[in-house]
Amino acid sequence: MRELLRVEGLVTRFYTDEGVVKAVDGSWFALEADEALGVVGESGSGKTVTALSIMRLIENPGRIESGRILFRGEDLLEKPEREMRRIRGKEISMVFQDSLSSLNPTLTIGAQIARVLKYHTRLTRRARWQRAVKLLEAVGIPEPAKRVSHYPHQLSGGMRQRALIAMAISCNPKLLILDEPTTALDVTIEAQIFGLIGELKDEFRMGVFLITHDLSVVASFCQQVIIMYAGKIVEEADVQELYGNPLHPYTLGLLRSIPPLEEEAERLESIPGEVPDLINLPPGCNFSPRCALTDERCWHEEPELAEVSPGHRVACHRVAVPVGVGEIHG
Repeated sequence: MRELLRVEGLVTRFYTDEGVVKAVDGSWFALEADEALGVVGESGSGKTVTALSIMRLIENPGRIESGRILFRGEDLLEKPEREMRRIRGKEISMVFQDSLSSLNPTLTIGAQIARVLKYHTRLTRRARWQRAVKLLEAVGIPEPAKRVSHYPHQLSGGMRQRALIAMAISCNPKLLILDEPTTALDVTIEAQIFGLIGELKDEFRMGVFLITHDLSVVASFCQQVIIMYAGKIVEEADVQELYGNPLHPYTLGLLRSIPPLEEEAERLESIPGEVPDLINLPPGCNFSPRCALTDERCWHEEPELAEVSPGHRVACHRVAVPVGVGEIHG
């Protein structure tokens, strides 16, 4: 495989009346072509802001302060807005989690797909409409020739999400960003949509950047996974390594909160406390107020994201030996 995306030292902040929000604070990661990368964390961890930074869609009072976003070897942060408009939708597409608000209620589904094609291709009007029908068929929408003339409110939540995916893949992008694409959908529809995205990934040789809070989805769909907390990456590994040998206490807490499939749990574990205020972050390790392993060093010294084994990076002072899901060695 070849590298499709590389993010180096990304810092994105929002300047508000209350103070500076450190939404993404120095992220480094890479995504290979044909690979699915899962980005996991609670709300406020910086997942969506990372995606919007890649798309160059950060608006005032936000600002990308530093770093590089290398897409196919070229830094997106150095490109003029006119060129970014060409890249968005054609080479990099994003599917947002709220399908109803992401679609224009005054235009039919076909018209919205055709608009994307008109901007990025030289297809005729008739060819754009035919392409829209084929795309709806490709994403599993029944009676696509009929549905193409429907408005968003006439489709179910699952169909709207499929229509958004159809729009996103209309120009065969190299990178597909998915922000909680199955929120509020039942598990059957969720499985169908991820099965579909997996097929499209293989067919079009896309890299997929999946934002989610659900580690079980990552396990079945992704090859690599990043755990984010309070604007920082705290752990990164391939999926098998992360599930077999999670090292960061936050990762361990997320894994322990997943309901077991084999037996009924009397009570699921949860991580105490809340994600810190990104304006007033604690000194030292951001996770220290919620961590049972905190020592004096954690409160005063911020841990670096360091490689502890090939491809496995962790930001934790207490990581010295492998950690299993059932126990932590301090």
